[in-house]
Amino acid sequence: MSMKSLKKLISNPIVHLLSVMILAAAYHSKLHPDIVRFFLTISVCLRELLIFVLPFLLFSFVAVALSAIPKEGMFFVFGLMLVVSVSNFLNILISGAVGFSLLSTAKAHPILESGVFFSPLFELELPRIADTIHALFAGIIVGIVNSLRPNKYVFFVIRLMHDGVLQFMKKFFVPMLPIFVGGFLLKLFAEGRVSGFLEQNAKVCVIMCGFLWCYLTVWLMAAASFQRARAAEILRNVTPAIVTAFSTMSSAAALPISLAAAEKNTKDKVLADAVMPLTLNFHMVGDTIVVPIMAMIVMLAFNHPLPEASNFIMFGIFFVLNKFAGGGVPSGTIMVTVPVLKEYFKFDDSMIAFIIAFYGMMDPIATSGNVAANNFFVILFQKMRNLIKGIFAKKSAYV
Repeated sequence: MSMKSLKKLISNPIVHLLSVMILAAAYHSKLHPDIVRFFLTISVCLRELLIFVLPFLLFSFVAVALSAIPKEGMFFVFGLMLVVSVSNFLNILISGAVGFSLLSTAKAHPILESGVFFSPLFELELPRIADTIHALFAGIIVGIVNSLRPNKYVFFVIRLMHDGVLQFMKKFFVPMLPIFVGGFLLKLFAEGRVSGFLEQNAKVCVIMCGFLWCYLTVWLMAAASFQRARAAEILRNVTPAIVTAFSTMSSAAALPISLAAAEKNTKDKVLADAVMPLTLNFHMVGDTIVVPIMAMIVMLAFNHPLPEASNFIMFGIFFVLNKFAGGGVPSGTIMVTVPVLKEYFKFDDSMIAFIIAFYGMMDPIATSGNVAANNFFVILFQKMRNLIKGIFAKKSAYV
C-alpha cells in the first residue's frame, strides 16, 4: 500500500468510527468510571453545541440555496425541487413500508441493560435561539424573497452565517464526531447495554441494502425504457461514478464523473449541467431508503415501539425539508436529521450516538445509491420534460 493510500485510509471517517467502536468495546471494562463519565461529558457538551448550531445551519443553508436562484430560472429550479421533494418523500414511504414488513413481526433484539447508570460530570446549557422547524421555514421565506427581490446586504449576512456554520461543522464538529459518538458508546458498553447489535440485525441490514439496489434497478430499467441493451449502456457510463462515490463516501467527489455520464446518457450537456449539480445534495435516494429502516432497527434495539403511521409521515415531511440543508457538511444527512429523530421517533442521546455510528458504516452504500439514482434521474427528468413539451406542442397545434 502506497503512502498516499495509507493517508486516505487513516483519514477515512468510517475507519475513525469503527476504531472508536472497537476501542470502546475492548477497553470499557478497564476504564475507571470517572474516565467514562469524562468522555460522556464531552459527548453531552458536543451534543448541546450541535443542537445550538443546527437552527443556524438550517436557516442559512436553505436561505443561501434559494437566494442563489436567478429570478428568470426560478420556475425551472422550483419545478426541479418539487419533483425531487416528491421523489424523496415517496422513497421514505416505500422505505417505511419495507421496514415495517421486515421488523413488525420480527423478534426484537433489544440492547440489554444491567441496572448500572452513568451520568455526565456536568451539562452545558446553551440558549435555544430558535427551534429547527421555525429556522427551516424562516430560511425558505428569506431565500424566496431574496431571490425575487435580490438584496446584496441580506445575501451577505446569510452567506456569512452559512460560511461560519460550514467552517464550524467541517473544522470542529466533524473531526470531533468520533469522540461525540465514542462517549455515548462508552456509556452503553459500561452500562452493559450492548449485546451483539450488528450480529443480531445483520440479516435485516443485508435485506435493506439488497432492497436499495433492487429499487435502483427499477429506476435504471425505467430510464432505459425497459430495454436491456440501453440499460447496459447507461450502467456502463454510470459505474465509474458509483464506484467513486462508494470509495470516497462523497457525491461531490463523484460529480465530475457523474456530469460526464449524464452528458453521454442524455446527449444534452446543458440539461446535464443544470440538473446534476442541483440534485447532488438534495435528491438522496440511498439515504431516504436506508435511514428510516436504520431508525426503526435502533428503536427496537432500545425497546422503543415502531412509530405510528402519523409520526412516520411527519418524520418523512421534515426529513425531506431538511435535505435542503445538509449539503456541503460531511455526515450532513444524519446531522440535520437528529432533531427530527428526537421529535417524532423520541430518540435519546444513546440512540442518536448509535444511529450516527450505524450511518457511518452504511455511508458508502447510501452515497453510491444517491449517485446512481441521480444519474438515472437525469434521464427520467429528460423524458418527463420531453413529454410535457410534446403535450404543450399538441395543444398549441390545435389552437
